[in-house]
Amino acid sequence: MNGQSAWGGSLLPRGRRRLRPYLDLTAMIDAVFILLIFFAVTTTFAGARTGLALKLPSAKTASPVPTRVSITLLPGQPARVGGRVVTAGRLGQAVTEAAKGDTDAQIVVAADEKVPYSQLVEALDEVRASGFHRIALAANPKRTQERTPPR
Repeated sequence: MNGQSAWGGSLLPRGRRRLRPYLDLTAMIDAVFILLIFFAVTTTFAGARTGLALKLPSAKTASPVPTRVSITLLPGQPARVGGRVVTAGRLGQAVTEAAKGDTDAQIVVAADEKVPYSQLVEALDEVRASGFHRIALAANPKRTQERTPPR
């Protein structure tokens, strides 16, 4: 039966209509929106790292520098400019391409503490020979332990 009697009248009392099923999607849309924001933010921060196991040395005077072009040096591996592997002798050209020809761009060199000094000097020399003069070496800030005065 479809809700009507044999005489054609409704089986439901007068004045009451059948309620249609209703699904409120507001809560689900809120949850999906929050997940979308979460994944957008986490992928932004995940892309900030190059994914290389790099152990920077520490320095008391280290401070954050707005990175424009980053050069990564690891022992026994070719240099990387912005995460892209660069063959020997092409470091200056790769930095110029990454900086879009702007020789006033900030160049940050992140060299692992086990990188031979000669490899670091060669990299710096190539960058300076390409006309860049704003070159910084990346370092982690040193943690200073506060001394408690003797009692």
